[in-house]
Amino acid sequence: MRVSLVAISQLTHEKQSVVIKIGTSVLTNSRGWISPSRVREIVWQVSENRSKMKSLIIVTSGAIATGLSRLGINATPGSLKLTMKQVCAAVGQPSLMALYTKYFNKYGINVAQILLTEEDLANQYRYKNFWRTLSALIERGVIPIINENDAISVKELIPINPYVPDSVRFGDNDRLSAIIASKVRADLLIMLTDVDGFMMPTKNGVKLVRELRGVDKKILSYAGSSGSLGRGGMLSKLQAAAIASRAGVTTIIANGLKKGVITKILNGESIGTVVKPVRKRFKS
Repeated sequence: MRVSLVAISQLTHEKQSVVIKIGTSVLTNSRGWISPSRVREIVWQVSENRSKMKSLIIVTSGAIATGLSRLGINATPGSLKLTMKQVCAAVGQPSLMALYTKYFNKYGINVAQILLTEEDLANQYRYKNFWRTLSALIERGVIPIINENDAISVKELIPINPYVPDSVRFGDNDRLSAIIASKVRADLLIMLTDVDGFMMPTKNGVKLVRELRGVDKKILSYAGSSGSLGRGGMLSKLQAAAIASRAGVTTIIANGLKKGVITKILNGESIGTVVKPVRKRFKS
């Protein structure tokens, strides 16, 4: 199926609000450790395209993988027990943020770290405080870099039922990025992973699905399980896209390892899988 790029092309005609979710597999090497060169590449792409965006929020994974490399542990994040995941996250988050800060500062861009738990968005008082801080950062040209607080957030690290499209529990940063995109009324959610998009099984193998309008349980059933490096996998990305779609946010799931992928998306090229909204986005 050939994707219609009308909606994406329209998005690029004027500056839009964008949320970019960067998966662990995009930021790590073959050992599953954090790769500074990959972080640098993502930062370069974002910096080169910043003028095309009215506002930008980054949701990043990779704290646990960074902790693995700092501690010299030969394992993947998915193979660790809960306590060790939290240890690696606590060690890795400062180093991961230091990489982002170092590379963004080379382009004269300030970034801010925001660590969230599910309760921060569920509690009205805490959400209002988060929203005020987020808005003030964006107004001052600072790029918020958000991650769930893995060191203390048990719910994020324990898998949940992935076949419930209406679930708004975090479960992983895929869902977190969709919740953030929905709450800030973003125009576009870009989810970067290590595959080209959603691959649908066929009689002859699999094919890349270029476009979906919303996500239902049947689509989720084709998506497979979570990834070994991160916790999301395609299943959770589609579930996240369903959350965003119901909030009127367009989602693009694309291969973050491909050169210039962010530039190509923002230029309206046919990249990855586009999940279109099932309802109109509410304006602020």
